[in-house]
Amino acid sequence: MNDKKIYDIYGLTDEERKRAMAGLKIAAWMGLISGPDLETVEERRQQKNKEIESKLAAGEAVYGPTHYTPAMYLQYELTRFRLDYVVYAGDYPYKKITEEEKKAFYDNNRDLFTRYFGDSFEYEEVEMIIAKRLREEEYENIIQDLLR
Repeated sequence: MNDKKIYDIYGLTDEERKRAMAGLKIAAWMGLISGPDLETVEERRQQKNKEIESKLAAGEAVYGPTHYTPAMYLQYELTRFRLDYVVYAGDYPYKKITEEEKKAFYDNNRDLFTRYFGDSFEYEEVEMIIAKRLREEEYENIIQDLLR
């Protein structure tokens, strides 16, 4: 499939395409996919749809969509890759998150860590969530670096 046609079926603007390609590059770098191109995304989408169709035909339960459009599947993958990055336990050289960075994030974002009646969670209760938020920021910084 030529580049123009593959971009057309995904309905991406130029900016969306660049951002998607950056996310796919990170996923390839982490070894989650074989290559960062929309052609292989399309192959994975078609394979996923075939798996769903087979399960439905066999009377098995399917959780989630029963058919992925190109845009749905791309969003599904990019979201999954972002989450994989945040919780990845492989050999990827993460930037070390220091205790000081986590406490600073907690102090600067206290409004994120309140209960329904306005009382705050203690730092120890949300430390893991803070680390994940900082890891998400790291992911976004990598995306921005790739877009430059």
